[in-house]
Amino acid sequence: MNNVQVSQANLNRRRDYTTTLPVQSERVLPSFGRALVVGVFALIAIFLAQLAIDHFRNPGRFPIRSVVVEGVYQFADKEVMRDRVMTQASKGFFNLDIENIQRNVEQLPWVKNAYVRRVWPESITVHVEEHKPIARWGDRSLVTAGFKLFSPPQLSSAPEPELQELVDGLPLLYSPERRHVPLLKLLNETKSMLDAVDAPLEGMVEDERRSITLHLKNDVKVVIGHREVNKRIKRFSEIFRPYVAPVYDDIAKVDMRYTNGFSMARKSTVSENLRVQ
Repeated sequence: MNNVQVSQANLNRRRDYTTTLPVQSERVLPSFGRALVVGVFALIAIFLAQLAIDHFRNPGRFPIRSVVVEGVYQFADKEVMRDRVMTQASKGFFNLDIENIQRNVEQLPWVKNAYVRRVWPESITVHVEEHKPIARWGDRSLVTAGFKLFSPPQLSSAPEPELQELVDGLPLLYSPERRHVPLLKLLNETKSMLDAVDAPLEGMVEDERRSITLHLKNDVKVVIGHREVNKRIKRFSEIFRPYVAPVYDDIAKVDMRYTNGFSMARKSTVSENLRVQ
């Protein structure tokens, strides 16, 4: 009797064991199959995406056919700007390096800023901002209010009338050193003081010793020197109306390099040194 019971128990255990195995295999195999299918579809998607990328990046399929230059500009050369852009056009619409094109255009003398964008399907638009000079730097360069010094190629030859008119109306700055920033700041301060007394300032030149000379209308020179520059310019503004203005048409040079006075060289005669207390 006991043997029968033991055999029956063993049989039950065998049945329990055999019935659990299929359940485990049913859970594992479908998960592996799904992962395999997902992996295959992912590989297919990557392959198709690469084909699409290669298709669109083919320069021959989407060539650049036109460049549009926009913005308010007067002296920047439109054709040169287009040439700068078209050097990159052979790469095709989707291969363009927009930042590189922008840098190339902004390297042109008159261009302050350039904004480049693609226009589907075959164009590039360049929006240009032009430099606005506020002073001349010698005969070949210009300075902007943002202290940008640039040399337009047009100034190396005979400028067009519009550019010549602009240049002639700008104050002159120059130094053998590249000191356009401090000189422009000093020019702005000096112009404010001299405008207040109607002294016709036309420019400011610095020599090798950093000695300052002011240039006034009718080729009148005011020697300031390299010491106490602001103090001497202020003193000149104070003596201009009582001493210089009455004989201005006969003045060749005013020398302010005196501790408490000045001297005036007149075109007809040379005046004695005058003292201003």
